[in-house]
Amino acid sequence: MSKDVNFMQHLLLGNGIDIQFGGPAYTSRYIIKRIKYKALQDGYDELFGYKISANELINLLNSFVIETNSILCGDYDCYANDKDTLEALADFKDRYKHQVDQIDDIMLEDWLFVVHMFFLKNTDLEKNRQAAVQGFERLLLDAIYNDGLVQELYKFMKKPVKKFLFQFDSIFTLNYDNNIEALTKKTVYHLHGDFSELADSENEKTVSGYIRKSDNTTVYQEGLQHCYCNALLNYSGRLKKKRINECDAANKALEELVEKCRVDETILEDVKSVNASVYAQVKTKIAHPELMACSDYHYNDLCTISGELHILGMSPNNDAHIFDAILNNSQLTKVVFYYRDPKHKEFIEANYSRDLFECIKVEDLWRRLNCLTPRYNCNYTFPKEIDNFVKAFNALSMDEISTNQVKEALKQITRGDMVRLCKLVKADIQKRNPKHMSTNEKDFIKQNASISYIALQQGILPTVLYLICVMNFDVIKD
Repeated sequence: MSKDVNFMQHLLLGNGIDIQFGGPAYTSRYIIKRIKYKALQDGYDELFGYKISANELINLLNSFVIETNSILCGDYDCYANDKDTLEALADFKDRYKHQVDQIDDIMLEDWLFVVHMFFLKNTDLEKNRQAAVQGFERLLLDAIYNDGLVQELYKFMKKPVKKFLFQFDSIFTLNYDNNIEALTKKTVYHLHGDFSELADSENEKTVSGYIRKSDNTTVYQEGLQHCYCNALLNYSGRLKKKRINECDAANKALEELVEKCRVDETILEDVKSVNASVYAQVKTKIAHPELMACSDYHYNDLCTISGELHILGMSPNNDAHIFDAILNNSQLTKVVFYYRDPKHKEFIEANYSRDLFECIKVEDLWRRLNCLTPRYNCNYTFPKEIDNFVKAFNALSMDEISTNQVKEALKQITRGDMVRLCKLVKADIQKRNPKHMSTNEKDFIKQNASISYIALQQGILPTVLYLICVMNFDVIKD
């Protein structure tokens, strides 16, 4: 007997679940910081074909801090003319109450808005827009991917979490990682793409990707597939929806054209005489009917669910197209919104019907699933010169944090975890300089950037990791 549609349950996941099980490493600030420290290690040379140096990339990122403040000051207002840009600009100014001081003050997809505004102002550089947007997208995707660590978060999700996930008839996610399918072995619908699927031009599951693969003209690099995935990155939910609509239209149009060509072979000959590229796609689709024109972002699947929807780890202020799909779906009988920030609860209750929406504190859910973030108060003896250490390590890492912040952070880290972190640093030092040779300035900068990068990968700030190494020097030394 099939399940009554009114009693079906669905789950929609946002980045909050990654933060819950991966910690601060998956917040916007840490993700952006990782870009800087990877750049300082020349970590993007291969991605950009050795065409931009570490210093050039860092200077470019810092220059966009200046551009962001110019946008906030109104210097770009005259360049915003279309509805999407005007709305995005108003939202941008509303969220940034003060000027930004460093690159990690700019939130993830807001980087793409700043890039957009930059090219609206500098129309003479318009030809570089697509390459610039792709470059920023790939930087962001690489930083989110976190050298693959983001794909291992499911290992921290215990049985109660797995049981909770299994109660849902379908699971949707805005995240690019594949942790939920790794944990549950169930199909997960990625509304914004995912790391396991290449972009359409590179993906053998699409007609264009199949052709390019056959012609050996794909451009993705082995080991960097995550940077070339089919992720939807944009500063506007409506622009994401526009891309989804384009994909749906392309899939439908190709199916219809192929069907017409099957019925009347002369149409195929007409296509061949008019457009060789479309002809190749139709021929390929006929030979391989399983191929699609574009990625399926499962938006229509979300629009047609029925019964109950639970939303976990998502802000109500982002991705308006997702809430449009929910609000326009008359088959939904209940929407359970799990909130961390009380302001999100206030927003939901002020803007949406209480007959449809129910708000539940997410901490209550984590407690029920026995996965609350543990809070420690470890009693460590700090070095007497800790103020000097913090000052020195702030300068060394180029990342500012107060002594009190360092102490509070250290209290939350167990001795066992400190040892683990020190071993990561030791292994990195040994890999970079196995013979403990004296290093030049460039290698010294790379080594320090690498230690800072390790810290940010693990969800702590660089100066905190340096202090951990000082406090546990017996683990570091040979």
